[in-house]
Amino acid sequence: MAEAAAQRSGLVATIARRIVLFALIAMAAQLVIVFADYYFDDPELGSLMVERETALLAEGISHRDGQWSFRLPEGAVDYGPGSTTRIARIRPQGGGLIFSNCGEQCLLHLLPEEIDPPDRWMRLLGPGKPIAVAGGRTLWIDGKPVIIEIAILDKDEAVMWRALGHEFADHLAIPMFLQLVLVLGGSLISTWLALRPVRAAARQAGSIDPLDPEHRIDVSAMPREVAELGAAVNRSLARIGRLMREQRLFTTAVAHEIRTPLAMLQLELGQIDSPRARRMEQDVESLARFVGQITALGRLEAIERKGFQPIDLAELGRNVVASIGPWVYDRRHSIGFVDSSAAAIQGDRALLEDALMNLVTNAVTHTPDGTEIEVRAGPGASIAVIDKAALYRPVAHDDTRITRSGDRLGIGLEIVKRIAAIHDGAFSISADPAIGTLAILTFPPHPVPGAARPRAIPSHLQESQDAASPNPPGKPSGPSNRLAQGRGPRRQ
Repeated sequence: MAEAAAQRSGLVATIARRIVLFALIAMAAQLVIVFADYYFDDPELGSLMVERETALLAEGISHRDGQWSFRLPEGAVDYGPGSTTRIARIRPQGGGLIFSNCGEQCLLHLLPEEIDPPDRWMRLLGPGKPIAVAGGRTLWIDGKPVIIEIAILDKDEAVMWRALGHEFADHLAIPMFLQLVLVLGGSLISTWLALRPVRAAARQAGSIDPLDPEHRIDVSAMPREVAELGAAVNRSLARIGRLMREQRLFTTAVAHEIRTPLAMLQLELGQIDSPRARRMEQDVESLARFVGQITALGRLEAIERKGFQPIDLAELGRNVVASIGPWVYDRRHSIGFVDSSAAAIQGDRALLEDALMNLVTNAVTHTPDGTEIEVRAGPGASIAVIDKAALYRPVAHDDTRITRSGDRLGIGLEIVKRIAAIHDGAFSISADPAIGTLAILTFPPHPVPGAARPRAIPSHLQESQDAASPNPPGKPSGPSNRLAQGRGPRRQ
């Protein structure tokens, strides 16, 4: 859906296209109006032709050293000497002649030379199209008045269309283009400025933390229309948060209600001396662990990032290994810790400890006896649990689910994945025959001032970290007890 939204045109581009479209429609309508106004008004069209042709001839007139000279402009070659359809006479006011290509026709169609003509005159030489017209006007060239007179007698309409084209360009196309540029530019700038609050609201919505039920879009500085949209989103967020809280409360309440009878069942089974009772104890223990995981999932949704503290990953891994080590050895596995220049992060210590506990428990549960397990902090802002069995097999539809027997739901790994997401990190799991099964958590780094620790620690547990205390009678041993009843073999 995000890709489809990115392919759609923006509002500014849409407005620009519509302004250009309506401007073109307006120009076309104005073109039709102007064309009709001129084309069907022969006297007006005749005056336009005279004005355009006299202006064209005026481009070839010059005055130097008191002498007048004339050279036919490129667009006026039809007014050359001997022309019978394009007549032109140019003379200075007060007498004299600058240019003339006519003889008797000048007398027939133009005003007599002895008459001082008006500044502008025109008369039609015949009805209908093509227009035959004679006329003239007085132009000032180099500060002196010059009378330019013409007569158009040919049967084609080239002069008429040329005059109409220049009229449209000079008085319609150029002004409307400038107006379009100003209107379009002003509209786009105004729209862009008006959309800034919308973009700000979109950025706020994109940065909303799903784990923070109080996170809302700030609508205090937004225009009324955008603020209404932001308020509607805030109301939706509030409803979603309320539903999520109710769902968490229900799930947690159900899990708590189940834990009590499970604990009592475990106590009763502990009083029965029978192999079948031991097998049932294992099943009940698995069910109790599952209920605990459901409760943990509910607690995760209540975590707030603002309570995060700097955490040394090496210290975290070392403490987890010391706590869960006796339980691991009781299951006839071995565990060690390695510090590979680990960095510090911002996070919740209890959650990260739970994540590592889940990974170690999963490794012990799904590997054969005697498997070596390693907790490795680093390099950088990462911490990993490695088992040497390398029995993990990826599933195409879920890259964090274990396919080995006994982990049908993958709740433990789902908890690990959510804990990583809460810390803006990532969780991945893979198998390499040369290394083993590698379950790794990576996080954004957060330096801790003054943090100093050894680069590496022997893989076997230190004696002071392995001190154990017996479990209460009837309570099953497991990683959640942190210390186990017995001791297992050590790695040397």
